[in-house]
Amino acid sequence: MANFKIIKTIETEFDIKITKFKSTVTGLTVILVDHEAPLVDGFFAIATEATDDDGCPHTLEHLVFLGSELYPYKGVLDSLANRTFAHGTNAWTATDHTCYTIQSAGSQGFLKLLPIYVDHILYPTLTDSGCYTEVHHINGKGEDAGVVYCEMQGRENSGDSRVELRYKRLMYPEGCGYRSETGGLMENLRTLSVETIRQYHKDYYRPDNLCLIITGRISYDELLKTLDPIDERIAKKNSIQIQKRPFVDSAPIPLLEKSIQEEVEFPDEDESMGQLEISWLGPLINEFLEIKALEVLHEYLSDSAVSVLQKKFVEIEDPLCTDIDISIGDQTRTAILATFSNVPTEEIEGLANSVFQVFTKIVESEGIDMDRMKTVLQLNKLRTLNEIETSPNYYFSDACIIDHVYGKQTGEDLERATKDLKYYDQLSEFTEQQWIQYLEKYHINNPRIILLGKPSAKFAEKLNKQEEERIEKQRETLGEARLKELETHLEEAKKLNDAPIPSHIIENFHIPSVDSIPFINVITGRNKSEGKFKNSVQEYLDHDSKIDIPYFIQYDHINSAFITISLYITTTNIPFELRPYINIYLESFYSLPLTLPDETKLTFEQVVSQLNKDTVEYDYSLGYNGKFEQMVVFHIKVEASKYIKGIQWLHNLLWHAEFNSERLKIVASKLLNEIPEAKREGDDMAFTVMSLINFDKKSSNKYSLSTIYQEKFLPNIIKELSGDKADQVIQRFYQFRELLTKPENLRIHIKGNILRLPNPKSVLAEHFKIIEAPKSLTPVPLSQQVLTEFGRNPGNQGYIVRLPAIESTFSVHTTKGPSRFDSPDLAPLLVLCELLQAMEGLFWKLIRGQGLAYSTHLRVNIENGHIYFDVYKSPDAFKAYEQAKKAVFDLADKKIEFDTAPAKVKDVEQGFNGHGFKLKVKNLDSII
Repeated sequence: MANFKIIKTIETEFDIKITKFKSTVTGLTVILVDHEAPLVDGFFAIATEATDDDGCPHTLEHLVFLGSELYPYKGVLDSLANRTFAHGTNAWTATDHTCYTIQSAGSQGFLKLLPIYVDHILYPTLTDSGCYTEVHHINGKGEDAGVVYCEMQGRENSGDSRVELRYKRLMYPEGCGYRSETGGLMENLRTLSVETIRQYHKDYYRPDNLCLIITGRISYDELLKTLDPIDERIAKKNSIQIQKRPFVDSAPIPLLEKSIQEEVEFPDEDESMGQLEISWLGPLINEFLEIKALEVLHEYLSDSAVSVLQKKFVEIEDPLCTDIDISIGDQTRTAILATFSNVPTEEIEGLANSVFQVFTKIVESEGIDMDRMKTVLQLNKLRTLNEIETSPNYYFSDACIIDHVYGKQTGEDLERATKDLKYYDQLSEFTEQQWIQYLEKYHINNPRIILLGKPSAKFAEKLNKQEEERIEKQRETLGEARLKELETHLEEAKKLNDAPIPSHIIENFHIPSVDSIPFINVITGRNKSEGKFKNSVQEYLDHDSKIDIPYFIQYDHINSAFITISLYITTTNIPFELRPYINIYLESFYSLPLTLPDETKLTFEQVVSQLNKDTVEYDYSLGYNGKFEQMVVFHIKVEASKYIKGIQWLHNLLWHAEFNSERLKIVASKLLNEIPEAKREGDDMAFTVMSLINFDKKSSNKYSLSTIYQEKFLPNIIKELSGDKADQVIQRFYQFRELLTKPENLRIHIKGNILRLPNPKSVLAEHFKIIEAPKSLTPVPLSQQVLTEFGRNPGNQGYIVRLPAIESTFSVHTTKGPSRFDSPDLAPLLVLCELLQAMEGLFWKLIRGQGLAYSTHLRVNIENGHIYFDVYKSPDAFKAYEQAKKAVFDLADKKIEFDTAPAKVKDVEQGFNGHGFKLKVKNLDSII
């Protein structure tokens, strides 16, 4: 530890120790967040300030991975990362910092990779060829491409991006770093030079501007042994001169002098739904109590169906928006951003006025509901504890990054930033008048920017025409000879980038022992073990109660302060005419009125309010983790002491909710209003259309709940609920629930510290609906059972979906795959897919590396018997597909080989059938 001095040691309230230390020689900062976990995370943050839209911070985020001074080979970092039990590396670019990440199982591999990663960050090669392929180039057809260019092409003209950029332009003056588009505007990327990027790297990628944040269980002494040689090498290479800190030493953000309101157009043919964004400047970044108070106030205003703004604008017969999000952006002086999503276009301006009328009414007459504020405070506190328990790496890394960019170098701000529980205690003493003063100070009397985001078909047409004309002019200006030169230049750049990594570099990087990974111990028991489980949890369950509870219940014991109760319900017996109702049922599940067994009635507002008091979180999903979508799932998470309440809530919500036309119509209207936004997402729409042709209309949830089907279904339901057919619709919901909740459909999963629950089994007998034991449990339904003929035998059919709101292209392709979880082909296929798509794998090099797409993915879905290949953000998705197809067939023909290839490529070869892809262009309506 010759060079490093401890600046601050923080013993948190959560039994997690934070140590901040810094090199006295180079200024390199390290923050170690020591907590028990099988994974070690690295967040390597550089404060990056840009005063233009060239995108240098973003381009460097990409170029750093293309080789370093000691390892001058593209992809070597990711190739070595894969040997540390890590899925490659990653990074993100924010307005005020760039962060490079890695997550590895155990600390051994992490420590071996750390010096190599730092070498890439501080001493990247930044070659001409790497910049040419990764950032921007023009191919032989005169088209613009490049990985960064593809990424920005996919989002520059989205509604969110256009509104955000306009907010920056209006809020911050020329020369302010918060004003810039750090991702890079396409126009700027087309002229950005590698020299400009190199200079930016020299200016900002300095050791005194780098902080290595490490979270997990890692030996302090071993970490220092790894850091000392890194620091010594930095000291020998550079004459270290501590320079100004980005943003901190820049001019302060001037306060807004007056309020501004503007319209912002974004491209889309569907002009029905837009968005409203209101922004204010907030407290200074180190006013922690002030910021926490605003976060709680914003939760009070907008967090749930009973919050002030949602009651006024969302939970109404004709919703004025479908979601409200109020966030605080971290800056020297914070920014408060309130976003109202999916606003009927004709109502946007009126909504903006109504928001301030609501604020004024709170101040002048309504006041603050202090009972609900108490609930909001308690819920925030519990959610903080839950986040620290489940994701301490992200919770503490966020605080550490903010501290690195803005905090005092003594570490005192970091200590203050981790005192959330203390701030909640202080806020619990706030009076109603204090909360009102915050509302007045930051939202009513504070000048603001109001942006009305409106979709425009004319603007979409204009952008498309401009881009076509620009490309055509570009081709004419360059001419055939120059285009051939550019194609040759591109091929030469690819060859330079793809110089093979010497085998000794990979071979000498030894894979750590699996024994070094500290796994989390999970002990499983069942309501009825039937001899399958013999452990302490099962013994505890067996001694709890001799009552026969006629449910399938699995208990998973982990060390946790919370209990999660989940219901998994099969939908096999739901008929075709009721299946489309699943969407409304799920969305309304936690917000319907109740009539309890003792005849007590609760309004929907009372239900939501009480749920917020009794639970930490509650949610639903179609299927689990994107699979098994022939089931619906409900989750409730509670403090362990409220285990009984969690069970009671699920019982009451499942069997005692009351369906009424008012609530159902509100939910259906919200779902309908969300559809235009969903149709602006290219990858989602590609998968949606693939689902429509793969899955059966009458028996598949995926089909019935798809955006395109629901777009036709929901208006009819809303019309019926508004007329004389309302009672019939309500009866359908009762019929749907009766079928859904049949005993044979239900499985229960309980996760948490089971051994500390007084009566984990018998509580269910007392507080859950006990029924006669079903003759047999309905088998878990698989999506492969509801495929169409095309889904069972995919090939030679496709659809083109035109989305004017985006400029990139997306695609998804399906072929047959293993349909049994015990298939002998499964293991080699999974290995093959990982080899193909791993960072610096074959697809990475041939598609992303050549600027054909931002990314591609191979997904093996045994549950529906398919293999999916999708292309994400590409200037021409079909070219990316063709390149992938060629790579697979070249592997099968042994024209190219893996270094070691145990996987059976013949399965993939047969999947593509050896044929070209024949496209049938159809109207989307024909799918429905």
